[in-house]
Amino acid sequence: MNLRNTFFGIILLSLIASCGGDDPFFFEDDFSTVPEAFSVEGITPDTTQTGLIIYEIALGSGDLEVGIRDDVEVFYTGRTTDKEIFDSSYKNSSDDPLRSSVRGFVDGFTEGLIGMKEGGKRVLVIPPSLAYEGTSNALRNDTLVFDVEIDTIIF
Repeated sequence: MNLRNTFFGIILLSLIASCGGDDPFFFEDDFSTVPEAFSVEGITPDTTQTGLIIYEIALGSGDLEVGIRDDVEVFYTGRTTDKEIFDSSYKNSSDDPLRSSVRGFVDGFTEGLIGMKEGGKRVLVIPPSLAYEGTSNALRNDTLVFDVEIDTIIF
């Protein structure tokens, strides 16, 4: 019985190795429908005390502003400073915003959402200390650049 299990184990490992080591259950995100990055040309950024850099692209409208206790529906794309996309609400051809608590994001993203109105657009340049620094995330040492658009404020 033990020899039989060993034999099937060797066969299974051989099959996995013959696939080039790729995980057949892993699907890479498709970023082909992600819009171009927002242009910050001619816009003077604001830098907060924490080091977050905010480019105000569009103010949005309405009386409501995002607060720390709100939920939001947000379109976003996250890029590294070398313009590589690592996440987006548009991935895999999605045209739906992400719904989340404002507190559900990394600190810099949360800080950058506060005060935005529906339809508002910003570019957030988030230093590692306000993102994944101190974690095991592969982006822990990276400055992150997010294009953000508030679709809906849910209070």
